[in-house]
Amino acid sequence: MKLQFLGIGAFCYPAFRNTSAYFVYKDNLIFLDFGETVFETVMKTLDLRAYRQIYIVLTHLHADHVGSLGTVLSYCNCILHRKPVLIHPQHNICALLDLLGIVPSFYSYHADFYGLVEGISIEAIEVQHAQDMRCYGYKISCEDMCLYYSGDASDIPNIVLQDFLSRKIDDIYQDTSTIKEASASHLYYMHLEELIPMELRENVHCMHLDCDCREMLKEKGFSIAGE
Repeated sequence: MKLQFLGIGAFCYPAFRNTSAYFVYKDNLIFLDFGETVFETVMKTLDLRAYRQIYIVLTHLHADHVGSLGTVLSYCNCILHRKPVLIHPQHNICALLDLLGIVPSFYSYHADFYGLVEGISIEAIEVQHAQDMRCYGYKISCEDMCLYYSGDASDIPNIVLQDFLSRKIDDIYQDTSTIKEASASHLYYMHLEELIPMELRENVHCMHLDCDCREMLKEKGFSIAGE
């Protein structure tokens, strides 16, 4: 299982579009975040009619991660006559959608992914990103593959890091920053170097980039999400 990316940029680097990914499992389309630029990209690259069900898993509620969520829910309901499934541990996503005029009948809300699709597990793991908001990464297990998607996070949770180092987690998709002053919210690349030994860096896919630092990160042994 490999994630397909619709963007790999931070909010301050629109050239790379908002970070969002998806994968398909048994004809189910599963998105990870749905920021401001995502709906336009989806309309250009995917046929939403082609899937049995659409799931949208959210890491947190900053605009670059949910900015076009209301639009895709409206489109699915009003044009496709379908109801996507929305997953986020905090029920306040429903209050946000209510403020946007998105009524509860447009979507099915679940606090977790348990039991939604047979054969796949998506487990929320709380991460540090914003002082005023609870934020999550996700451990995704499917058949014989396990990966971790960080969302926005200033560090890798120890349980995730240890599972990765012991190869219980195959790949990490990690928010990576070149701005040291932002290290309270995003993982500074030099700290990522300290955490990940050289022989495992190709299995760490950097995303949410705040500049075009792809060549620098690849020179250090890391992979780039979407490549």
